[in-house]
Amino acid sequence: MDTSSPLAPTPDTSSGTGRAPLPDRVNAEPAIIKGLSYTESKWAIGLAFLLWFPVGGVVGLALQHLPVTVLIIATGPIATIWVAAGYLATMKRNRPDHYYVQLLKRRAARLGLIRSHLVSHAGAWDLGRTLEPTQVAKRRNPLC
Repeated sequence: MDTSSPLAPTPDTSSGTGRAPLPDRVNAEPAIIKGLSYTESKWAIGLAFLLWFPVGGVVGLALQHLPVTVLIIATGPIATIWVAAGYLATMKRNRPDHYYVQLLKRRAARLGLIRSHLVSHAGAWDLGRTLEPTQVAKRRNPLC
């Protein structure tokens, strides 16, 4: 192919080495819904459907109108995901991956729901045994 052709490949001279630059966060999942990754989106959508399915069923039975039930079951999770994704995006901003998962685990451990595998208490480290206190001789106060 002629090198003057617009279809001819041009060497990359922007990096200086001729190699392609490495992208950031190669092993991180890409964001697909307002900052939520695929795994986070699956969990959020599943939980939203678990929340809105009974709500839509109760409202539909109360109104005795099936299209209202379908409308609530379909639009409720979409709105919930949109709002929750915006909230989680503000929570995750400038923090490492899976920050809020660790945050939720710490809160659940603090409430006693799960056992914490993290060091989450403040205080001095302990050797795991007690030491006898040293005997201090009483001194007489010369001012008394």
